[in-house]
Amino acid sequence: MSAVIEMGFSNGFADMCENRKFKPVDARRASSFRAPPRGQALASLVASDLRERFYSWRGLSGQRYVFSVFSIAETAMVCEFTAAAVIGVASDGLARRPVCVMSSREFCQLESGGLRSESLAAGVSEWHVHFGVDEEGLRDLAGTLFG
Repeated sequence: MSAVIEMGFSNGFADMCENRKFKPVDARRASSFRAPPRGQALASLVASDLRERFYSWRGLSGQRYVFSVFSIAETAMVCEFTAAAVIGVASDGLARRPVCVMSSREFCQLESGGLRSESLAAGVSEWHVHFGVDEEGLRDLAGTLFG
């Protein structure tokens, strides 16, 4: 069983939004590592042209995961990836809010069912992709972002 199914995302993005099977991130809630469950830009890239292409999120364990950032227009490209965690992110300037998290396998399955239009309706403007994640890592991320 994948982490996404355990988090209640198995019925697809539209059902997830309609049935409120996900919990929005509550920035006031502190996780076990006493930091809010939000991500952050990479300080090492602040002066680089690459600063908008990478972002990090912390897992429930406190581990930091570095993600590649893709625009919503690059949804088809993201569907090509395997063994990755994908976070749908709504961004408003510098503020970024996770909307959903899933494995690349579920992402590809949902893409064939109209994921792009549903994600746009939910405010997703970026896909954050962490390559080489296993089921434990996916659960770690989902736990802190939506636990």
